[in-house]
Amino acid sequence: MKKNILLGIISIIFFTTCSQTKKNQKEKPETLVTEAKELNNSKTSSKINQEENKKNGHKKELNYIKRRNLNVEYFKNKEFNDRTFKQNRDSLFALEKLLKNILIPTKVNDINKKGKINLETFLPELGFGMLDGLTTYDKEVSILCTTNFIFSDFFIKQGYKFDNIAESNIEDIFSYAFASGYVITSIHSYKINNIENVKAYGMISIDGQDIGPFKPNSLYALVLIEDNIYLIRKSIKKELEGIKKCESFWNNVDSRSEDKTWESYCECYQKEFTKNEQFLPLKKEIEKMVKLITE
Repeated sequence: MKKNILLGIISIIFFTTCSQTKKNQKEKPETLVTEAKELNNSKTSSKINQEENKKNGHKKELNYIKRRNLNVEYFKNKEFNDRTFKQNRDSLFALEKLLKNILIPTKVNDINKKGKINLETFLPELGFGMLDGLTTYDKEVSILCTTNFIFSDFFIKQGYKFDNIAESNIEDIFSYAFASGYVITSIHSYKINNIENVKAYGMISIDGQDIGPFKPNSLYALVLIEDNIYLIRKSIKKELEGIKKCESFWNNVDSRSEDKTWESYCECYQKEFTKNEQFLPLKKEIEKMVKLITE
């Protein structure tokens, strides 16, 4: 009798264990499916958040562009006086605050705190046309930072975007970024190919308010990383030695032929300067400027 009872208890335990094992085996695939769904939902949610952040970012940029355009229209026919000068200053400061909220993050430390708006004025008498962005100054170097979206809107007529910036149009881009009251003339522009996963360009130029037998005096770099564009400027410290072949164009020139002589002079420099021993050190200096952003 005791033996039969013992056998019955063992049978019940065995049956219960087997049933529980089968139940667990049935539930395991469902659990895996649930976990997989949760993982996919998490990835989808992350992707949605990224897209939402991107949309929100463009909303900020669109708001900035709208405010800027309204300011341009408002000041178009305004007279220059103390009242409009204050309005102009306040408008620029308001736009600067918007840019500081847009340019987060960047490769330039504290530009969203210490950077100043690159626009100088909306008043026609004082000129307008500088590229939107924040500018910071570090010793001899100026760095302007803006977004692809704002950059593309500013150059909408020229059609300049991330994917079609080239050596042929960076002189124009640098002019809108930095040339307030003077002219930038490219002597040599080129693509920098030795930096992995970074699109960058360099330029050596003659900057000035007048024309004449001047030597290259400025270095520029343009760097594209993620969704931001960085434009960098630095003056050449030591005056370069001139190229006699090019300087000879100015012998016996008169005021009637100055413009033509200037064109010939610049064309000569564009051909001859890359052969000059002063060229390579300047290229290395431009690469150092690019490293301010890439390192």
